[in-house]
Amino acid sequence: MGEVMTATEQRVPLTKNEQQAYRKLLYYAMLDIRSLCQPRGSESNNPIVWRRQYHLGRIAGALADWLHNLALIATLDFKGFDTNWFWQKYHGLSQRFPKYVGSGKMIDYGRRYDECVAELNARLHK
Repeated sequence: MGEVMTATEQRVPLTKNEQQAYRKLLYYAMLDIRSLCQPRGSESNNPIVWRRQYHLGRIAGALADWLHNLALIATLDFKGFDTNWFWQKYHGLSQRFPKYVGSGKMIDYGRRYDECVAELNARLHK
C-alpha cells in the first residue's frame, strides 16, 4: 500500500504501473461516492433511513476531500506526490469511519491499490 518513508528520505518517482493504480483508485472512489450518495432503494420518510443516508453522505464527502488532491496530482503525472501522506490520510479515514473504511471493509483502497499494481506487474512479465 505505497511505500512508507521517513521525512528525511527523498521521494522516489512512481512507476507507470503505480501511477495507473492510483488513477484506477480514483475511478473506484467515484463509483463508491456515487453509491454512497445515491441510494438505490425507494424514497423513504423513515428517520432511521434518513440518518443512515446522512452518515453515508458524510463518508462520501470525506472520500472526496481526501481524493481531490490525488485527482489534481494525477493530471501532473504525480510530480511531488507524497504517498506517505496519502496513505496516512487514508488511515485517518479508517479511524473516523471504522465500520466502512479500512482493511477488509466495504471501502478497502489499500487492497484495491495493491491488487491493481500486482495485476499490472503480472502483465509486464507475460
